[in-house]
This record gives sequence, structure tokens and C-alpha cells, in this order.
Amino acid sequence: MIGQLGKNTSIAQNPITLEIILEEIYAVISEARNLIGGRIIILECEDSPQLIQLYERNGFSLIQTADEAQAELRTMYIHVAECVD
Repeated sequence: MIGQLGKNTSIAQNPITLEIILEEIYAVISEARNLIGGRIIILECEDSPQLIQLYERNGFSLIQTADEAQAELRTMYIHVAECVD
């Protein structure tokens, strides 16, 4: 499970994108997968339509929950095989 992702938005014209951050994460996950296995990457993010769409554009899928109206965080996932190898 990915604990937290972040970008320092106080830096003017910060060139770091989610794609760059995910590339680094996937490299580490690839190494871990070779050592211990694993099939799915899970992350939690704010319940923000823009943030959810950003992750969906990068291959993540939203896990639907029974009480989405009360959720402050949303859970998303991607199969490791889709991003690592």
C-alpha cells in the first residue's frame, strides 16, 4: 500500500508530475515484487473528483464502498502487472 504521495505546490512551476512520482514508486515496487511478490497496489486519497480522475488517468480504479457519502478518503488500486515489468 502506498502511504502518501505529494507534490510541493509552493514551488513555482514545479516540474514534478504524478507520472514522474509513479515511475519512481513503480521501480521500488518492482524490486520488492521480485523479493516478496504482490499483485495489487492500493492507495488512499482525498475524496476529490479531480484527484480521483488524475489517478484514473494513470491506470488506477476506484473501489466502490457502501457509504461513499461519509468517506473522507477513497481507496484506489492498480494491478502490479499493469505498471511494473
